[in-house]
Amino acid sequence: MNLKKVKFVHNPKSGIIHSPFIIRKAIDSALTDAPFKYDFIETEYRGHAREIASQAATDRYDAVVAIGGDGTVNEVATALLHSHVLLGIIPMGSGNGLARAMEIPLMVRRAAKILIDGRVRVIDAGKIENYYFFVNTGLGFEALIGKLFDDQSLRGPIPYFTIGFKEFLNYHPEVFIIKFNGKQVAVPALLVNIANQKGWGNGAIIAPHAKPDDGLLDICIIRRTNFLYSLFHLPKLFTGNIEKVTKYERYQAKEIQIIREHPGPFHYDGEPQDSGTLLNISVIPKALKIIVPKGK
Repeated sequence: MNLKKVKFVHNPKSGIIHSPFIIRKAIDSALTDAPFKYDFIETEYRGHAREIASQAATDRYDAVVAIGGDGTVNEVATALLHSHVLLGIIPMGSGNGLARAMEIPLMVRRAAKILIDGRVRVIDAGKIENYYFFVNTGLGFEALIGKLFDDQSLRGPIPYFTIGFKEFLNYHPEVFIIKFNGKQVAVPALLVNIANQKGWGNGAIIAPHAKPDDGLLDICIIRRTNFLYSLFHLPKLFTGNIEKVTKYERYQAKEIQIIREHPGPFHYDGEPQDSGTLLNISVIPKALKIIVPKGK
C-alpha cells in the first residue's frame, strides 16, 4: 500500500463527538509520521459524501476515508466502486457494520493508524434495485425499525431496541416470495435479510457463514414468530448461534428476486428506502478495495 494523497470525508452528524476540530486533532496525532498528504472536508447534506468521494477519485486521490456511520461509509464506497481509489473507515456511527466486519478499531486514533500500517482487501458489493450495499439489505421488521430509527434524533443501540420492542407487538409479518437458483420459497417472515457480511451493526450476527469476497449473498430468513419466542432467542444474534433457531433459514445465491405482498420499506446498509412489490438483488464480485488492519 503506497498512499500519497488522502481525502477525509467527515459527517459531523454521526456519533457522539460532532466537533470537526476534535476529530482532526485525534487523526493528526495518529498520522504524525504518515508518508502521505491529507485534507479534510465536512458533509453538509445526505448524498454529499458520495459527491465528494467521486470528485476525489477524479482528482486522483489514492484513498478516501469515511468518518461517520454506515450511511456515510455506504456513500463513499458507492462512489469508489470499481475504482483504483481505496476506501478507509474511521467508524463514528451507531452500528458501524462494515468497520466491525473488517475488524477496524472503533477508536479514532487506532483506526487512523491503519492508513499507515494496514493492507488492502478487495470485497464484493450487493445491489438492490438502484442502490448498493456492502454489509446487508433487508425487508420486513428490520426495515420498518430502520425507517423509524432514521427519524429519531437520539442515536445508538438503546433507542433502536426500544423502537423494536414497541413495534413488535403490533407488527403483522407479510408473505415474501423469494426466487433464486432456479427455485422459489414462499414464506411468512418476520424479516428477510440479504447479507454480504456476517453482521448487522452493534455486534449482531445475522449471517454467521457469510463471506464478503466469495461472490455470493446469504439469504437469511426469520419466519413469523411470537414475542416470547423472539425474546428467548434474541441473545443468539450476538453469539453467532442464530442458525440454531428453528425459525431461521439460510440460502446462498448470486441473483435474487423478492416479491412482497404490498409496497413497503427496505434498507441498504441501514439506509431506509421505500419500494414496490418487486425487488431485484444481485452480487457484484470484487467491487471495492478497503484498507483493513494488517493480518486480518
